[in-house]
Order: sequence, then C-alpha cells, then structure tokens
Amino acid sequence: MRAPVLARPLPFIKLTGSGNDFVFVDSRGDAALAAVAMDPVVIAAASDRRFGVGADGVVVLLPDATHAFRIRYFNADGTQANLCGNATLCTVRLATHLGIVDPAGFTFGSDAGDLRGWLRPDGQPEVDLNPFERLESAVGGIPLGPGERRMGFGFPTVPHLVVEVDDLEAVDVAARGPVLRHDPTFDRGTNVNWVARTAEGWAMRTFERGVEGETLACASGATTCAAVLRAWGVTGDETRFRTRSGRTLTIRYRREAHGEVPSISGEGRIVFSGTLVDLGERVG
Repeated sequence: MRAPVLARPLPFIKLTGSGNDFVFVDSRGDAALAAVAMDPVVIAAASDRRFGVGADGVVVLLPDATHAFRIRYFNADGTQANLCGNATLCTVRLATHLGIVDPAGFTFGSDAGDLRGWLRPDGQPEVDLNPFERLESAVGGIPLGPGERRMGFGFPTVPHLVVEVDDLEAVDVAARGPVLRHDPTFDRGTNVNWVARTAEGWAMRTFERGVEGETLACASGATTCAAVLRAWGVTGDETRFRTRSGRTLTIRYRREAHGEVPSISGEGRIVFSGTLVDLGERVG
C-alpha cells in the first residue's frame, strides 16, 4: 500500500461515544482539507491504533447549503457508511462545543438524510434517527449457534443482525462475528449484535462491519436491538443497553404524525485535539 502523503497538516479532534471513538475533521471552510481528510488511505492510517491516532472511524464536517454543516462518516478501513449512531452523538457534542448550533435543538445533514440533535437536560447528546428501511422479527436460513435463541434484522441506514443469546459472556465474538457478518443472506454483509437480558436490564455486544472486530459500543446497533426486541414484544418504548464499555445507550420511541421516531442518547465526549503531521509508511 502506498504511503499516505499529507499535503498539509491535518487538525483533528478526538471524541468517544461509550468507547466507540472517532477522529473528527472540521473542514467546513476548507475544501482542500476535506479532500485530505476523506482520502481512504489517510483514513485507514489515521485510524490505526499503533501508527496513527486510533479510531473506529473518521467524521468530516462539511459545509451545507441548508444547515450549519453536514457530516460524512468513514469506517476505520477507509470505506464510507451512511451513518454511525455514536458518531452522530459525538457530532452533537462537538457542534455545540464549537458554538455553531443551538444546543436546544438543531438539524444537520448526513448521507442518511437530515438528522435532528440536541443536548438533554442532563447534558447528554440525543439524536433522532429516520425510520427503519427494513425491520424483520425473524431471519430465515441462518442456523442458530450454541446458546443463540433467535435472530432479527433491521436496517436503520446500515444493516444490523440481532441475535438473542442466553449468556453474553459465552459468545465468541472473534469467531462467530465474521461468520454472521459475511453470511450470504446479506448482500453487502452486516453488523452483528448479540443481546441478552440481565438482572439490570439488557446488555449487548457488537461486531462492526468496516472495523472488522468487536467495538465497545454501537448506537445504531442498540437502536436495531431495541426495535427487534419491541417487535418480539419483550420491551416497550424505552430500552437501555449496557455496552461493552460499561456505558449505557438509551433508545426511545415516540409517536408522531408521520410515524414512530426512534432516538438515541448516550455519551459524546471530547477527548483531545491535535494535528496529524506524518502518518508514516503503510506496509502491505
């Protein structure tokens, strides 16, 4: 792989959402900076946890004709995705920190459509998501593995398989994850979420497509888990999930004239800022 050439220093801000972490680049007024930030080789190098900043993905803030900004999201491997739930929570936190929006409520653009975000009274960011493109309470053709009870599927702009299990700690995510992620049932693969009832409520683990491994939290996965659990009749309009990081993601559904609107709330925290100068040579 060629060495990523940084034509200029790349200022960034590192944020985390329940352990799902991101490199943000604010390029609203600088098209040349956006071009560098969206180079797939630069994204992969910057996301590398040993030779770069380290992240599950990169988010680029861009100008927008209608809103204060729009975002474009990239997985750690440089591939683009329509949306990442925790990245949107971090976006709300960053936009309010930069002072470019009203923290009580604002709309921003994304490849998944316009999204509305705000800061809750407790200071946590919350984001409304658009309705699901697909929601299936059963998935046929995939044999259940040991300890797996049933499967569902949802597409809240990115695909998510939901697997209810007896024991979350017994799931071999590293082995089972790639098998389900690449199952031919899904045209372009899928994210995989395991969910289990605990004494405190619900807990989940996620194997993320594009990261190709387990991540500490996945908000779009939690949203899908909540939708599938509701379809199974085991949860109501609000579901809280303990993520692998120990943080909690809360999914709420409310009924509006145009249908049911899901929202997610959880951590969105600024960790540090810096400037990428030299990403080194990528070997292989």
